[in-house]
Amino acid sequence: MKKIVITGGVGSGKSLVLDYLRDNFNCKVIRADDVAHILMKPNEKCYYDILKAFSNYDLLETIVGDKEEPYFDKEKLSKLIFSDEHNRDVINSIVHPAVKEYILNDIRFEEDKGDIAYYFLEVALAIEDGYDKIFDETWYIYTDKENRVKRLEQNRGYSEDRIMDIMKSQKSDEEYKSHATHIIRNNSSVEELYDNIGNILHCD
Repeated sequence: MKKIVITGGVGSGKSLVLDYLRDNFNCKVIRADDVAHILMKPNEKCYYDILKAFSNYDLLETIVGDKEEPYFDKEKLSKLIFSDEHNRDVINSIVHPAVKEYILNDIRFEEDKGDIAYYFLEVALAIEDGYDKIFDETWYIYTDKENRVKRLEQNRGYSEDRIMDIMKSQKSDEEYKSHATHIIRNNSSVEELYDNIGNILHCD
C-alpha cells in the first residue's frame, strides 16, 4: 500500500483531485479536516480542550432540536483561527496531534487489511505537521493565485478579506514545492489535471 499525502493552498482544487482518485483507483481517501470535525464534536477528544482554551469566546452554535450539547459554530471558529495567529496556534496544538494519531491508527488498520493499493491523505499543513516524513510521496496541487481567488469567491462565496486571511496563514508556493515529490498543476482543463494524475500513478 503506497501512502500519498496531498496538499495545496486554499482553492487549489484538492477536492476535485480526491474525488477523481476515489472514483478511479483502488484506494482510501481521507481528509484531515473531516477527521478534525469528528474529533471536535461534543464528547469527542478535542471538544472540551478547545472550550477550556477559549472560555472567554462564544464559539458554539445555538442548540437546535434534540441536541444535548451544541456543536462549534463553523463561522465563529473560522474567524477565530484565521484572524489571529496565536489563536490559530492554540487550536492547532490541540487538534493536529489528535488528528495525526487518528490517521496513523487508520493507516495501520488498512495495512493490516491489505486490500487497497493507495492511501491518500489530504491535509493543509502537510509539511508543518511532518506528514511528508511519514508518507511515501507528497503531491502539491498548484493553482495560480488569480484562479484560486476566483474559485473561492464563486464556489464558496468567500469575501476577498477572508481569502487573503487564509492565504496569509499558509506557506508560499515555493515552500510547498520544495517538499513535494510531485507538483500537479491545476490551471487548465480538468482533463489535463486527470491525465497528470493518471501518468503519475501508472508509473508506479
